[in-house]
Amino acid sequence: MTAAAVLSPGFARARGGVTDHTRRLLVHWQARGVLARVIETPAELAGAREPVLVQYVPFLYGRRGLAPGLERAVSAARAAGVRVTLFVHEPWVPPTRLPWLVLSPLQRRQLRRLARVADAVVTPVPAWRALLPAASELLYVGSTLGPAPAATGGPQFEAPLVFSPFASGLSWPWILAAEAAVGSTGLVIVGATWADARARGLALPERARSWQWLGRLPSAGALAALARARLVLAPYADGLTGRRTAALAALSTGARVVSSTGPLSDPVFAGGPVELAGNAAAFSRLAAERWAAPDDTGARAERRAWFDREFDPNRLDARLLAIVQGTAA
Repeated sequence: MTAAAVLSPGFARARGGVTDHTRRLLVHWQARGVLARVIETPAELAGAREPVLVQYVPFLYGRRGLAPGLERAVSAARAAGVRVTLFVHEPWVPPTRLPWLVLSPLQRRQLRRLARVADAVVTPVPAWRALLPAASELLYVGSTLGPAPAATGGPQFEAPLVFSPFASGLSWPWILAAEAAVGSTGLVIVGATWADARARGLALPERARSWQWLGRLPSAGALAALARARLVLAPYADGLTGRRTAALAALSTGARVVSSTGPLSDPVFAGGPVELAGNAAAFSRLAAERWAAPDDTGARAERRAWFDREFDPNRLDARLLAIVQGTAA
């Protein structure tokens, strides 16, 4: 039996995209007969004997996103004959705030040093490949919520849906403008309650209290809700990228998604069924047009088929396993 390990800090306790990705990898790799396990700290790399995938987001390894011990651990593992692959989910914080003017260059240096000592480097965002070694590979994450339901499981919602309302970069001013343009009965919110939104300081009008707040749902429940959405609103400051798992989960159900372009926009979405807007006015116009236009099961099936071609998780995880084990062509 072959083996592989995943370095995923805080796996036993953390929630979020990286943890969900690691969990999916374990399921798919073990189904292929691989003895797969998780290690949670760089220090545990010293005991590894199998190939290791390092899940990399700077802040997984320290409050300031700086982890000098990680480079040492990777170098030591490689010196001991262990193959190490670096999966760069996010490279570094952008220098948009005063503390980050210092942290961003340090994190950039850290990532480049890590990339030099790793055997292979993978990223899910095309724009980030320019920051990494020339041999780095583009490999999407896709949805980490599991398989979408085969049927909608209920009537479509009577309002557009927003999933994961606290996602980084999600533009609520665009969403509020689109809600007004659509002229629906408000919004359906998956991933929070009204009390959650108030506690997080989300700037919403008082009428938002009457929206349909479904709260934090388990993966199957979130997918079931997305399958009932007539329209999903998902504008992001940097565009729709390979790491926006909320929008990708919606696409996996065949839902209509109106999103945005930005510095990290991915060409794969421009050729797909996603409606992309470059500014708030265009976003509202597209939302209103798609909300008014009829949708049918055939169109939804076509969107699901597109998602499966581009982001099938079994294929993605098999490819990543081959890279980790050094057998990829």
